[in-house]
Parts: sequence; C-alpha cells; structure tokens
Amino acid sequence: MNATRHETAAAEALRNDPMDEAVNEDLKFLTRMAAQVTGMPDAFITFADPTRAPIQAQEETYCAAALHEDDVLVAEDVREDARTRPIALRRQESKIVTYAGALIKTDDGRKLGTLCITDSTRRQLTPEQLQLLRGLARQVMNLLSLRQTKTDLTCALEKMTRLATVDDLTGLLNRRAFFDEAERLSRLVLRRDGSMCVAIIDIDHFKRVNDEHGHAAGDAVLKAVAKTLREGLRDSDLVGRIGGEEFAIAMPFTHLQDAIGRLQQLRQGVALQKAVGGIRVTLSGGIGELDAGEETVVAALKRADEALYRAKASGRNQILPAPVHQATHDATHGAGHALAA
Repeated sequence: MNATRHETAAAEALRNDPMDEAVNEDLKFLTRMAAQVTGMPDAFITFADPTRAPIQAQEETYCAAALHEDDVLVAEDVREDARTRPIALRRQESKIVTYAGALIKTDDGRKLGTLCITDSTRRQLTPEQLQLLRGLARQVMNLLSLRQTKTDLTCALEKMTRLATVDDLTGLLNRRAFFDEAERLSRLVLRRDGSMCVAIIDIDHFKRVNDEHGHAAGDAVLKAVAKTLREGLRDSDLVGRIGGEEFAIAMPFTHLQDAIGRLQQLRQGVALQKAVGGIRVTLSGGIGELDAGEETVVAALKRADEALYRAKASGRNQILPAPVHQATHDATHGAGHALAA
C-alpha cells in the first residue's frame, strides 16, 4: 500500500473503529507537548468526523474553521480575527481569546482533524512555536498511520491464518488443519484414558451432481452438507473437508456405538434435505475408534476409509464401522486364550 492510500485508510479506521487506549494515551502526550512548547494552557486534538470525541477537551467550533485553512489557523484574538469573529460572537460564553489549530492531514492533503492550542488571554506565537506545532501535528498523523499499519497487519495475519486452516467454500477445517487438530485432540483424549472416534464421510454420486446440474449446484450441495454436519455435531467435535466431496470427523470422548448413532442421524438428515434446485443427496461413511495402541489419527482414518469403501460397494447411503485395530484384536484374542487355559 503506498503512503497516500495508507494514510487515507487511517482516516477510514478513525471513522469506523474505537480508538484503542494506547493510541489515546500517545495522543494525549502529544497534546501536552503542544501546550508545553507553545506556553498555552490548553491543547487538544479534534477530528473532522463529528462522531468522534476530541482528545483532552470539548472545544470544536474553532477547529472546524481551521479545517478550511491550508496551514495553521492562528487567531491572536478570536474576537478580532475575521475568520473567527463570527464564531466568537455566537459563543460569547467561551473564555477562549487566542486560538491556533494545526492541520492533521494525509500526504495527499486529506484533512483528518486539528491539533489545537488555546488561551484565555491574548497571546502571540513565535515562528518557532508555530513550526513546532506543525511538527507535532505531523506526529499525530504518523501515529495514526502506524496504528493503521498495525490494523492492516493484524487483518492480513488473520486472513492468512484463515486461508491456511479453513476451507474457503464450506468454512470447515481444511485437510491439513483437520489432521493437525485431530492429532492434538487424540493425544489429549488418550492421556485421559478416553475414547475417540474418527470418521470419513463421502457424498454419494457427487460427480453426477456436477455433471447434471453444474458446479454451482455442486458447491451448494457441499455447503449444505457441511452446514448439516457442523450443526449436528458437538462444539468439541472436529469436522473438516479433506477432499472434493469427502469430509472427516473426530469425536473425542465418544465410544463407537454412540458415534455411529450420531452419524446415522446426520446421514438420515441429509437424505431428507433438498439443496438448491431440489437436489437430494445421500452420504456414505466409515468410522473407527482409536485406542492406546494406535499411534495416529491417520491410522484410524485409514481403517475408517476401508469401511467407507465397503459402504460404497454394498449399496451406499450407510455408515459402517471400521475393522478392529490389529493390536486391539490381538490383545483381545490372546486374553481369550488365556481365560480358556
């Protein structure tokens, strides 16, 4: 972003966002500096946006007049200066006699507000004091620009994080983020001796939807299925889109039969729904339960994928359990032989 566009964005930020406390404190410091270097008792900052409260004071009328100037508006006596006399006549209760307002403006000349100093007695500012006032006004603009830079960087980081973790079409976790989060979740569950199930869900005949109705309709179906899955699962469950029409689910602290029952409800719900254009789809899936002998979510999902293949091969529109993990099977089988002996 070039300097002009950047500083204009600062103006937009001032209109739309509440000013954070740190920036407020820095602006107050600059107003105290303005009072100190000019010897004036009162200094404050006002913004061209009337919805924003001034910094350090409430006097804004003369500042509005200053916005019409190209440089610092200096009135040694506001009652005598032609530019401020009409205001002084309307505001006879005001104690301001001397006023000076330096413009806060962007590089392209856009006026955001003023840095003002006032006194209740007639005062004359030296050229050096006026130059210092201009410099402090520039520092106000620099501070606002830096604030906008921070906002821009934060927004960019949030966007990059979202792009790195979220599937843009469905809003679910993308493949990489799902596997990362599911692995972390599985370690937590297994440390607490809990049960965790993982599933792979696939939209049946999705290619036919794209071929017969177009990709826009296919996208609508993906969004509808994703919404049903997310809303039908607990907040603690993970769901991600890991392929074109393929979704993965992780359900912590859940036994296999409970997980199958939940997914069956979701499958039935999808089968009864109509996406855009009246399109109906069904789901097939495979689900497996992790155990302490199974090191990774990937291994469990591989077994779930085998169950998905069987569900597809045996008619679709069904959820089947995965083969038992071999280590678990061997342990159970060995225990049975020991009991028999």
